This record gives sequence, structure tokens and C-alpha cells, in this order.
Amino acid sequence: MTTPANRASRHTPNRRGEGDRLRRDLIAAANKLLAQGVSHEKLSLRAVAREVGIAATSVYLHFPDKMSLLLAVYQEHFEVLARHLEEAVAEHAAPADQLRAIAHAYCRFAGEHPDAYQVMFNVPGSTTRPPRAIGEEERPGLPAVRIVQRVISACVDAGIARITDPWTATLCLWGALHGVLSLRTARPTAPWPPVEDLIDAIVATHLTTPAARQ
Repeated sequence: MTTPANRASRHTPNRRGEGDRLRRDLIAAANKLLAQGVSHEKLSLRAVAREVGIAATSVYLHFPDKMSLLLAVYQEHFEVLARHLEEAVAEHAAPADQLRAIAHAYCRFAGEHPDAYQVMFNVPGSTTRPPRAIGEEERPGLPAVRIVQRVISACVDAGIARITDPWTATLCLWGALHGVLSLRTARPTAPWPPVEDLIDAIVATHLTTPAARQ
């Protein structure tokens, strides 16, 4: 029978690549616990270590604190989201069409990666002060936010944006899209219109001119 001690020995970083594998295992274990509904507050390095099958002290070989591990989890998910958004933008030249494409790409990401979306946007965050300040460039979601801001800035420059502050518009768009996705999940039997129509309606509220349908 495999015991925790035996599993821990397999994770001892004594071979080339073993340390990287353990780091990936720790990120995957933390992500699994978060996807199961564990909040930032209740997630512990001890629980993550137990999920992997190693001694709790081994976690510190890769992550000095829980915040570092959480940032690593979110970094992986937001890199995928940012790639989806960039690919959507690249398919269109007009800012209005780019904004519509971004909104649809965001919602497709949620549908194609439901566990990741749950972790990224639905797991309760910490209400206590983090052990250290998180620099702006450390924030995993920043590249994705900047993509949306860039497109909205282009809409502002083109004179077609109803909200002329790109940051405010980005938050409003994000909140509206997330709200629709969350409501459809929470109340699936409600008489919802097709999600594509809802997305188009949200984008339309941000523009003075309609975006073209794909």
C-alpha cells in the first residue's frame, strides 16, 4: 500500500525535473481545492501538501507563502484567458468589432473552462490583509485587463464609446458579462435568450454604433 511517506519520497526533488514536477503538482492541488469551493481564507499549505502527498515543509521549497501559491494558480488561468482575448482581437480591424469579439471570447472561455472560471471569479477571496504587498505587475489578471482597456481606448479614440474612461468601461463590461454568466448558471431554467444575444446586448450598451455580427 502506498503511504503518504512513500508518496512524499517520490516528490523529493533529487532528480532533474523533479522539482518542476512538484511545483506543478502543488499548483494543480491548490487549484483542485479552490475549484471544490475552498476559499482563499480556508486554503492552507498543509491541505495542499496533504493533497499532493508530501510533508507540509516541502511546499516551502517552491512557495514561501500561500499568497505565492495562489498567484501561481491564477497566473496559469489568466494566461489562457489573455491568449483567447488577443486571438479574438487579432481577427478584427474595427474597434467595435474587436470589443464584441472580446466579449464573446470571454464567455466562450467560461464555457470551455468551467473549473478554471470558477476558481478565477467565483471563489471567495481573502478579507484579511495579505502578508505582503502585491505589486501591480504581479497581478495575474493585469494582461487580460490591459487587452480590454486597449480595445476600449480605441473605441474612445474612434468616438464610439459611451463610457470614455477605459478603466471604468472595462469594469462595467466585465461585471455585466460575469453577471449574465452567473445568473444563467444559478437559474438555468429561466427563459433566457441565447447567450450570444445577451452578449451582443451588453456590448451595444457600451457603444454608440453597433458592432458587426461574426
